Amino acid sequence: MIRRAEAAPASPKRVITMSTTDEGSLVLLEALLASAPVGIAFVDRDLRVARINVAMANVLGCAVEECLGRSARDLSPPGLWPIAEFALRRVLETGESIHDYEFSGPDARREGRRYWIASVFPVRVNGAWVGGVGAVIRDITARVRAAERERAQAKRRERSYVLADALVAATSSRDVIAAVVEHGAAAMDAAGCVVALRSHDGRRIELLGARGMPTDVEAEWRRFTIDAPTPLSYVARTGMPLFLESADDWARHFPELSGLAADVGHRANAVVPLMVEGESIGALGLAFEHARSFSDDERSFAMTLGRQCALALERARLLEAERAARSEADTANQVKTQFLATMSHELRTPLNAIGGYAELLELGIHGPVTEAQRNVLSRIQRSQHHLLSLINNVLNLVKLDTHHVRYDFSVVSLAAALEFVAEATGPQVQAKHLRYDTSACSRELTVRADPEKLRQILLNLLSNAIKFTDEGGAIAIACSADRGTVRIHVRDSGIGIADDQRERIFEPFVQVGRRLNRPMEGTGLGLAISRELARGMGGDLEVESTLGEGSSFTLSLPRASA
Repeated sequence: MIRRAEAAPASPKRVITMSTTDEGSLVLLEALLASAPVGIAFVDRDLRVARINVAMANVLGCAVEECLGRSARDLSPPGLWPIAEFALRRVLETGESIHDYEFSGPDARREGRRYWIASVFPVRVNGAWVGGVGAVIRDITARVRAAERERAQAKRRERSYVLADALVAATSSRDVIAAVVEHGAAAMDAAGCVVALRSHDGRRIELLGARGMPTDVEAEWRRFTIDAPTPLSYVARTGMPLFLESADDWARHFPELSGLAADVGHRANAVVPLMVEGESIGALGLAFEHARSFSDDERSFAMTLGRQCALALERARLLEAERAARSEADTANQVKTQFLATMSHELRTPLNAIGGYAELLELGIHGPVTEAQRNVLSRIQRSQHHLLSLINNVLNLVKLDTHHVRYDFSVVSLAAALEFVAEATGPQVQAKHLRYDTSACSRELTVRADPEKLRQILLNLLSNAIKFTDEGGAIAIACSADRGTVRIHVRDSGIGIADDQRERIFEPFVQVGRRLNRPMEGTGLGLAISRELARGMGGDLEVESTLGEGSSFTLSLPRASA
């Protein structure tokens, strides 16, 4: 006995260890079931819950103890039992598993809908079916919501592109408002859209465009005071956005109009300011037929639509002002006419560049605070600087004929100048799917020139090449140099110029044929100004062309001394 007792440590220890391990495994198994982030349950043949973990009980909206022994039918949230019963009975009848089927239903613990993916299977011990059914459910609500947000964002992006194209084509305030009213509502899946602007004295609001608003209501509210108790006047007055998500919001903020909003079927509204240089010029309103909670993405997108609309309206206003000024100038003396026409022509290219890149940024297609956005901002700033320089020098351009323009000469890198014009005209090149090549220009070449006027000439030449080259064509910039002169050749595969018209294109206000110069797109000043600027810098501008095959403009400038 003693010997056996002395020998006991090995054998009893082994028995105790095994027992402890079995008990420990059960404890671990229970802990695993309780802690698992997926719902797990065992249902007997009578569809009563025999075992269930916390995650599954949460799906059913009750505690674990409350679920045990109860019918799965009684425990299922409204609407979920038919789905659960079909799967459970199918497994009981066939003994075959059902894997990874998705379903959705009301959230048992809070408002809203949730989504799950489930597997139901027969439970076996040593290969023998015990008669019950196991179920594993995983909550995929976050994944589904993320996919829904991505689809909604993609849909908004696509529709915002349509709006952007319409705004780019708009040349008047009326065109801008019509485009915003038509496409703005679609971009946000709204039932209606209105654009309201402040009067010149700032005391009134005027509806200039409306969609989805009853005719009698639109007529009644065509014009009202800036301090009227309306969402549009509040936003236009304060410059602050306003999001009304339900009838309760309407009753709380605008009780006088809550009844009218209900009558016209507006249950939710997003109203954002139209801001220009920090000042509110009006408001953009979007109306929805059902109450809704605006997500951060939707609020941000609505603000983007407002900024896009405001910029387009300001651009249209400037174009309208420019056209009006040019019309008045036509009745004045020739100097004033030439001055205004020059300003109109030379400001259009940088304005187009600014507008193109600004619209890309405002549409949010690069995402928030990305490197791409910073690059676009940098391009916008460079275009703006160039525009300011043109404004400062516009009076000097009027004096081209008398050679009184001031030139600030320096050593200019040709590569830097070509990079600038490539960035400024990039959107137009991409829009027409043109092949653009500057590989035949050495990055080492420098010229003695005025940097701003060199960029101005290159912008004119490249813009003309883009304008008169059909979609899918080619534009190439090549460079050559000898001891004293650098030559920049801008070649295109465009429509070409007839022999008897080559020199006429360098005359001010001359448009050689409607097909050639497309008078609706310019004033006929670009090439005349470019040649005068080239000659003022000690160079020249010449052209070689074959009608129907393309043109080659050659800009000659003095080579910078080593």
